Amino acid sequence: DALLTEAFAVLAAQPPPPSRHTAADMVLELARAADSRRLIGGQVMDLEAEGGPVTPLRLRAIHMAKTAALITASLRLGGMAAGAPPRMLSALAGFGEALGLAFQILDDILDETQTSERLGKTAGKDAAAAKATYPALIGLDASRRQAARLTGQALNALAPLGAKRSRRLREIALHMLDRQT
Repeated sequence: DALLTEAFAVLAAQPPPPSRHTAADMVLELARAADSRRLIGGQVMDLEAEGGPVTPLRLRAIHMAKTAALITASLRLGGMAAGAPPRMLSALAGFGEALGLAFQILDDILDETQTSERLGKTAGKDAAAAKATYPALIGLDASRRQAARLTGQALNALAPLGAKRSRRLREIALHMLDRQT
């Protein structure tokens, strides 16, 4: 909670960006990512889903509201700070949504398949808490295929940015798909 509040303070304390987007635009972007329909709402959905049956559609909604919303907001805020036009912000949003879902699926896979030592955090905590995860719902192999499909979707979303502007984002997406920790 404190870090979320600090994010607003950091945005508000920055000098106005030399771009078409104001500090108020950026604060609104962050507020929408954290509101009751996204981060906060997703957290509520996640807690409600613990220990109970979850459909693939519900699980997707949870991860879209949490992980994908935060990654998308981060990307859009960077674009806004750089003065990106609406078409590029839309491309960043498409990339962020797909990448966010892929990230969460891969994180869930690692939680189930790696050791605590390798991860640097407690492994198996999702299963212990009966959390809704893709591996628990559709299995490891299907989860890996879904993460790869979403990564491809994320890469395709970057087309409007061009190869040069999207190079680092592409590298991040591909690295994420191959990570083991």
